Amino acid sequence: MLNNKKFHNFLYKSLFYLVAFFPLIIIFRSATINIATVILPIFFLIYINIVGIKINNIFNNHLFTYLFIFFLFILINSIFHNQDYYLILKSLGNFRYLLLTVAVYFVLENTSNEQKKFIIYFNVILIILVGGDIIYQFFINKDIFGFKAGMCANEVCQRFSGVFGDELIAGGYLSQIGMLFFILFFFFHQKEKNLILNKKNIYFLGLYSVIIITGERNAVLILTLTLLFIFFFKKKLKFVFLFITLLIVLIFSLGIFSKGVEERFVKPIKSLNNLNTANIYEKLINNPWGHHYEASIELFLEKPIFGHGPKSFRIACQNTKIQKKLKEQKSVYLACTTNPHNYLLEFLSENGIVGGIFFLGIIFIIIYQILGIIKKDSSENLVAIAVGSLILAIMFPFKPSGSFFSTFNSVMLFYILGFYLHYHKKIK
Repeated sequence: MLNNKKFHNFLYKSLFYLVAFFPLIIIFRSATINIATVILPIFFLIYINIVGIKINNIFNNHLFTYLFIFFLFILINSIFHNQDYYLILKSLGNFRYLLLTVAVYFVLENTSNEQKKFIIYFNVILIILVGGDIIYQFFINKDIFGFKAGMCANEVCQRFSGVFGDELIAGGYLSQIGMLFFILFFFFHQKEKNLILNKKNIYFLGLYSVIIITGERNAVLILTLTLLFIFFFKKKLKFVFLFITLLIVLIFSLGIFSKGVEERFVKPIKSLNNLNTANIYEKLINNPWGHHYEASIELFLEKPIFGHGPKSFRIACQNTKIQKKLKEQKSVYLACTTNPHNYLLEFLSENGIVGGIFFLGIIFIIIYQILGIIKKDSSENLVAIAVGSLILAIMFPFKPSGSFFSTFNSVMLFYILGFYLHYHKKIK
């Protein structure tokens, strides 16, 4: 049976469609994602075993080797801190994200242009449908499935998540998966590149507008940083001012029609006029994120080398001085939550300086790889730079974020990483 050609084809087609439909799987959230991230690596490992493909022949990239060591460190650090079996299993389970990257890379390496076209166009249509549902929810306050808008008061709603329901993560999904497939769509077929209002630019403006409508400021920041990194690497710095101006005009224009956009974006932009050296520190510290950051720094200083152990922030935070102080003051905002809401501080507090260096190392390797290919002129070069810029924007260490190893964040990052490594290899 294992040598049966039909069985080989079944496994490969299963791998192909799992990779192609993975952005759709993400929409169904944690339970479905966890099943898919188990099935996909299993099918992949069975396939390469029965076909007789060696792992080192499939994947030979310094970034992959580095990530493997990084994941191994997280597992060892969990064991070192005598964490319970559940947390150790979670650290071991992180390897499935790495296998997701390898499976995506493998499928892309073995697909034709027509198959890639199917993956790109299917997911572009999916992103358009997700965006359309959010726009519908924006006007009706309910999406087509009946999910209500979020953060509503006095008939004004500030957050719109469409098919994601009460999980306010639509902006994060569109800024990462949506941007990935915009990049692939943009460079896959460039006949219209000389037109100002071609379908690709309209798609991008629509994507940006919908992300603003969702009310997720971090998602807007990811998309903005992606473009700024692309401009930087391609030495198109003259476009930065034009782009920032366009973004501000877009936000203020949407703010005219939406109280939610006004509250989430326009008012914070206007408030920048009132900032001065006397109150800027006060505003940075006296907010929920400032308290989370203060607690994570306190935890890092307690155990600076290896931290308190993976996934320990929510527990160790309870004993911090800032948390006790805020409790005594009966503050509305406390320091403790599930994670510090910043990737770098998460690694520093839970895995110490070693974990922080590992995290920053991923960023530096990608920057180094991009700098090594910027002079090469090809469509694959542009895709690798653009997708690499997207990864850098997602991992940017000085912006708010969720937990690095949360299911939602990890599957998107490591799915995108598979595309980056595929296009980076094609340049060599």
